Order: sequence, then structure tokens, then C-alpha cells
Amino acid sequence: MMASDNSSLLDRKKRAALSPVERQLIVKNLFVEHDRFKEAITAVGRFHMPVNGGAPDFSVLTVLYGESRTGKSYVLERYANRFPPSKSAKGFIRRVVYVDMPTECNLRAVAEQIADALNIPYTRRMNTRGLIGLILCELRDAAVEFLLLDEFQEAFDANRKKTLKDVRSLLRKILNLRSLNVCVAGLVETYDLLAADKQLKGRGLLPHHPLPAYHWDNAADQKLFRLLCDYIDDLLPFRTKSNLGSVALAQRLYWVSDGVIGLLKEFIFAAACLAINAGADRIEMHFFAEAWDIRKPRGQAFNPFADDLRNAPDKSPPPPSEPLPTRKKPSDEIFSKK
Repeated sequence: MMASDNSSLLDRKKRAALSPVERQLIVKNLFVEHDRFKEAITAVGRFHMPVNGGAPDFSVLTVLYGESRTGKSYVLERYANRFPPSKSAKGFIRRVVYVDMPTECNLRAVAEQIADALNIPYTRRMNTRGLIGLILCELRDAAVEFLLLDEFQEAFDANRKKTLKDVRSLLRKILNLRSLNVCVAGLVETYDLLAADKQLKGRGLLPHHPLPAYHWDNAADQKLFRLLCDYIDDLLPFRTKSNLGSVALAQRLYWVSDGVIGLLKEFIFAAACLAINAGADRIEMHFFAEAWDIRKPRGQAFNPFADDLRNAPDKSPPPPSEPLPTRKKPSDEIFSKK
């Protein structure tokens, strides 16, 4: 696991001395190349270029799937960023194109979103069939090798049968160009829907990669989650570490985030903002408790940063928890990366 945020270039004391705006943005924009991210972006790379030093594959539909906020968009966006558009005598070459599906979209909305990503001019008066024709031409003309369709569950929904049928047809038309692969990212149910379509599955047998959350009851996952917390701690703009990788704190961070990195980052951001406002040297336990108090489900009294995890409601029974730290001063102990 390796931190890749620019803030890592500044030592801890310099980060802590920055302005409140700069410190807030450091925490908000934290990015860590954690193990799940590395595995997923490697898999996406293989979907695009299955042979090292070889040619891009074509006519294969691939899938990146997982729970919401596990980092699928980060993976696709950062992979696409490796292939910026380049200009040729005939126009722009767009080897990899990233497209974010609009919410609860129909075929027209999908087509417009792809057209926008390809920088295709069109008018609202143009019919959908004509727009799709322009898209198919541009995919060839721009030498697109890999089309990344994010949030695909918004277009591929079993409850909207007409859109489901239309989007299936669009995918087939794109793959029939025999010049590019398509990778869709969505929820687990999205993969199941695609896998049930024999025609789409027949395009390469549907290579796929899951992007799962961490699971505390799995010893390997628990170690990786603690390591992730510790690396985030290394990047925070405070004078001392907050000991996020300790068992006592990491277990509680797991409880509020369910091991989902997007939720973990959001919660750490909330607690960090409170610590910055208070001029604290680190994120102390009471800041986490305060952050959870205004985020916990309505009617729930339990706070994992103030109460014993053995009394946690509506969760799988956690392993025996370490006692909460009672010292006010920063701990001299940090999580050892072994």
C-alpha cells in the first residue's frame, strides 16, 4: 500500500502549519493506493491490454463490480487518466474514454453522455438513432480502444425493461465494431444481470473483477484495513499521529464504515474538521465520538467511540475489543507495518 497524495511531500509539521483551507483540502482529497485499488486497476489494465507489450483487445465486455463507495469510479477515472487525448492529422485520438452514467437514465441519456465524452456536437432535435450512429463513427475515427462506462446500474436496471433492452442493444452495436473493449462498473446486481444475458456473456465470457469492502472478521482483511487506516493517518495535516491503525480505533472506524473506503474517508474527514477547528494536535477520540453523534441513525444511542463495541446494535458480533484510550496526551505507540 502506498500513499500517492501530493501532501505526502510535506512533512507532518509543515502540513500542520498550513492554513485551515489547505488542511481541509488535504483531508478531503486524500487518496491512497490501497491493495483493493491496485488489484482493481491491474485487472482493468488486463481487460484493455491482456498481453504485456501486446495489442489492445476488442469485442469483449468486461465488468468491475462492488458495493457503493468501494472505489470503482476512482479506478476507472485514474486508469483513463493514463491515456490523455492526443492530436493527429485526422483529429483527436482518444484511446481510453471514461463515461459517467446519469441517474436513472434511458437510452437517449446514455447516448448523450457518451457523445459528450467523445466531444461529439449534437442537437436536442437529433433523433437517438442518428446520435448513436455518430457515436459509432466517432469510436472508430477517434481510435477508441477501451470504453469505460461508470455507474452502469443507472442504465442497466431490471425494473426498467425497455431501457434494459435498449442498452443491451447499444452494447452489442459497440462491440460489433470489433475495434474496442467495453468495461462497465456497477453494483453486484449489475454483474448478475449482464451474466444472465447469453449474447453479452458470449462476448469474451464476461471477464470481471470484484471490488469488495474489507471484513474485520477476516484476519488478512483486518490487517489490511488497519494498514489502510495507518497510511491515511500518515497523510493527515496534524502535528502528531492519531493512532488510526491501532486495533481499538481501527475496529471502531470499521464499525462505522462497514469496511468501505469511501465511507471511511468521509468519516475521518468529518472528525478531522472538528480537530482542525479546535486547534488540536491530532484527531482525538472525542472528535470521532462527536462526528458520529450527528451521523448515527435516528433513535440510536450507541456510539462506538464512547461505548463498548460488545454493546453495538445491528452488527455482526465483533471480536473482543481493546479498551478505549483514556489518556488525553497523544500516544507514543503507532501501528507497526509488518
